[in-house]
Amino acid sequence: MDDNASVGASVFTTLRWEEGRVAWLEAHLKRLRAHAGRLEIEWPEDFEERLASSSPTGDGNLCQVKLSRNGQIELTLRSADYPPSPLSAVSHTAPRFTRKAQGTKHAAWTSYSDARTAAENAGADIALLVHDGAVVDGDRCTPILLDLDGVAYAPSLEGGGIDSITLSILKPAIEAAGIPFRYARLTETLLGRSSELIVVGTGVTVAWIDEIDGQNVGADSPGPLYETCNAAFVSALDDAWSTLG
Repeated sequence: MDDNASVGASVFTTLRWEEGRVAWLEAHLKRLRAHAGRLEIEWPEDFEERLASSSPTGDGNLCQVKLSRNGQIELTLRSADYPPSPLSAVSHTAPRFTRKAQGTKHAAWTSYSDARTAAENAGADIALLVHDGAVVDGDRCTPILLDLDGVAYAPSLEGGGIDSITLSILKPAIEAAGIPFRYARLTETLLGRSSELIVVGTGVTVAWIDEIDGQNVGADSPGPLYETCNAAFVSALDDAWSTLG
């Protein structure tokens, strides 16, 4: 995204890409359209037809679909470059936007990119974004923790995080495994009670975290939350592929 772009210049979503196919296209386009509506970006009547005829630039296993305010549609490929679990994280101040823009994927995305750069500069793999004493999002992922009582928690959207496609896919599997699921403020107290911390997303898929800011978090090995989500992601991905047309 453009460092100098206004929030309302465009919206985007990022999908997994494999040999001309994308995963969970319908869910991504539904969210993209909702975000466009919130930022008053007109949705082209022929969007899907134009998307099908578009050719991406770049290379990689992720495809960013961007809709600009002028109606232009752009596809850009890049690679997901995460190491194997466990991953390390650092905390970083969460960006804040207007209530209308908060929680949308928009043009002024530099602060998220800066968070990722800060993590890399600190020798970590991801940044966990913190606002008002709680983790509200990850730089390109959504955190989920399992507390000592066996309840899974993800950040509530009221805190300003993104409505994760990957989480929406995994949530039924979490509950089917007998793990109660809640949205909540992921405070330092709740993190301190976590037996397991994972992150999920289009690029990172499912990964578990073993430290935040140099402090150990959770167990020393993947637990039931990771195992459940990883198996569910792999299974769901098999049936998720489609062409852009």
